[in-house]
This record gives sequence, structure tokens and C-alpha cells, in this order.
Amino acid sequence: MAFLTGKFSALPFKFYTISSSSQQQDANQNPKSVKIREDWRKKSRPIPPGGTYPAKDHCSHCGLCDTYYIAHVKNACAFLGDGMSRVEALEPIVHGRGRKEDSLDETYMGVYENLLYARKTKPVEGAQWTGIVTTIAVEMLKAGMVEAVICVQSDPEDRFAPRPVLARTPEEVIAAKGVKPTLSPNLNTLALVESLFAKCFLSIRWKVVGSWCKAPSLLRGWLPSSSFKISGAIFESGKALCTRY
Repeated sequence: MAFLTGKFSALPFKFYTISSSSQQQDANQNPKSVKIREDWRKKSRPIPPGGTYPAKDHCSHCGLCDTYYIAHVKNACAFLGDGMSRVEALEPIVHGRGRKEDSLDETYMGVYENLLYARKTKPVEGAQWTGIVTTIAVEMLKAGMVEAVICVQSDPEDRFAPRPVLARTPEEVIAAKGVKPTLSPNLNTLALVESLFAKCFLSIRWKVVGSWCKAPSLLRGWLPSSSFKISGAIFESGKALCTRY
């Protein structure tokens, strides 16, 4: 059974978006925000293979530091700082509010709008939880609601090793069906998304065991176009949707 958060209804979905210009304003108002130099794409150097990541033992290996987006790690990474203090400070920036103190669900799962459970009446063969998230992504791709899906396929040499890809066809999305029970560096596709979509809408959908980096939501203020938008809905899966405006 898939676990989904956000607005769920018959296609088309209802998404809440925030423009990059408003997010940049929020970042500028954050007193702990680190100023980024103008030529960060040219000057930034990813962490080399085998290198030490900024968050060290707390690193979720989200993939951010594997690209030139490492320039934003001090502003974007939720695992830098003491304990959960950074997460608590970043959640209002990402979601517009912090966790509800009287909500046990939000204590464990973080900020959300709705919690919904769903499954397919006709499961996708080989899928983990009836294939509902895979089907949603495929149908949105077919309907032209999105132009690409960031999803996690398996390495040809090891089916348990994650391989983030930018899927442009239903077949590529279906090839990513099934759960990969490991950390996946999905954000190493950000530079590719940026190069392919000068203006895009990103509906972030991640699945991981334990805490997860909120870097994509915080990065919306630094991506190249003022038309770049990110959905407020979060799905627990390994896929992200991109569509051009």
C-alpha cells in the first residue's frame, strides 16, 4: 500500500506552488543564510568519490554535494548543526510552518497537509505497493502534465543499488518500479534538470528510510528561472515530476 501526502484526487492533481522569487526573499530574510557568490556554478566543486561530506555521519547522501549545487549546502542541508535544531529552523521556510506540537503524526513524519492511503485494484506486475505511484507518474507523463520524472532505477549489476534517472518516457518510469531499500542520491540529477528545463515545475516525491534532506525545497530560490516552482505536496516515493511553464 502506498503512503501519500498532499492533495490526491482524479487527474489533474491540485498542486500548491511557490515561485523562486518569493523563496529567495525568504532566504534573504534568514539571518543564518550564507550568501552565495554569483559564479557559483563555475566555481563550485563536487565532493570527489570517497571524500567526506559536510554532514559527515549524519549525511543522507541525497546527491546535492555530488554536483555544483554543493555551493548551497550550508543553506539547504537539514543535517548541519546540533541535533534537530536545523530541521526545526528550516521547516517553516520550506513548508510555511513548523510541526504541530499536539500532533503525534507530525512529530514522526514532519509537516504535512493530508495523509492518504491508496492502492491499485489491478496491481502493476513487479511493483512493490501495487504500483500506484508509478502509475500516477506514467499517467501524468502521458497527459502532458509533466515532461520528465526523476525516479530511481536499479543498477544493472546490482538490483539493490539505486540509480537516479530523468525518465522521459512511460517505459523509463516503469523500469523504476519497486522499492530500493537504501539511500539514493536523487539530487545529483538537479544539474541535468536545470540544463534540460530552463523553466520547470517540480513536484518533489521522495522515499527513504529515516530522515530525508529537504534541499530541493530550499533550492527553489536559487534555480535559474523566476518561473521555477515547487509543489507543496510531498509524496513518499522515489520520483519527482518536471513540467515546463
